[in-house]
Amino acid sequence: MEVTPEDFNKVLGNVKIPPCPALLHGVMKTARQPNADVEKIANSVKQDAAMTAALLKLANSPLSGIRCKITSVSQAISFLGLKTTINLLTNAALSQSMGGDAQKFTKFWERSAVSAAVAARLARKLPDISQDDAYAATLFHDCGIPVLMQHFPTYRETVMAESNQGKDIHEVENEHFSTTHAVVGNMLARSWYLPQHICQAILHHHDSTIFSSISENVGRLIGIVYMAELIVDEHLCQKNLEWEQVKNDVLACLGLSEGEFWELKDDMLGFLNGE
Repeated sequence: MEVTPEDFNKVLGNVKIPPCPALLHGVMKTARQPNADVEKIANSVKQDAAMTAALLKLANSPLSGIRCKITSVSQAISFLGLKTTINLLTNAALSQSMGGDAQKFTKFWERSAVSAAVAARLARKLPDISQDDAYAATLFHDCGIPVLMQHFPTYRETVMAESNQGKDIHEVENEHFSTTHAVVGNMLARSWYLPQHICQAILHHHDSTIFSSISENVGRLIGIVYMAELIVDEHLCQKNLEWEQVKNDVLACLGLSEGEFWELKDDMLGFLNGE
């Protein structure tokens, strides 16, 4: 499945994709330059009090792994690194992009942040996977859901009711809303200037048959997303209906044996439980 111009126009005709904030876009452009000016980036971020407050809140979360108190944007960049800081800024900007409805999605964004932190921690322990890419792919993978919830008041109830009957979420979305949260999320990620391989991972993250037809890089990111979601579901005592369908493919693309998987999962659950 690829997103064609026709798909793009169809969705844009029905659903408003939140634009990337100008401040974040400017920070991203500066960060991608050789010898990026960290102080220039910090000064840009400080112009937005809400963004700065959100960044410091995320940087001081137990999930960041930083043991000292972060009190400034410059300090956040120094301790976390530029890419991780931009990921946290993106996290903050995403939640703020919902405007007046932001409060309604608080639990969604909190869950996304936890899953993204788990994905980044998993990537540290696995070869050939960027922590920053794992974080971004997992943070964005379901970002189409709040966009669709904003546009379609019955979205949540419809999807929950039919998914509980065993129906595939994408089939339900296509039937009732003529698009899927993966397509909308892919478009949002593209309009927010995320790298192509992350956009592809977002697009295919519910396709259990995709592993044989995508690049190893994208496959590993999708595998990390699946694994992070499983771990957070277990932590929250929630069911995960997809894992058994994809487990063998995920372990194969991540190069994990069954025993290594269990060891990693237990380690991540310990991290979430503060052990």
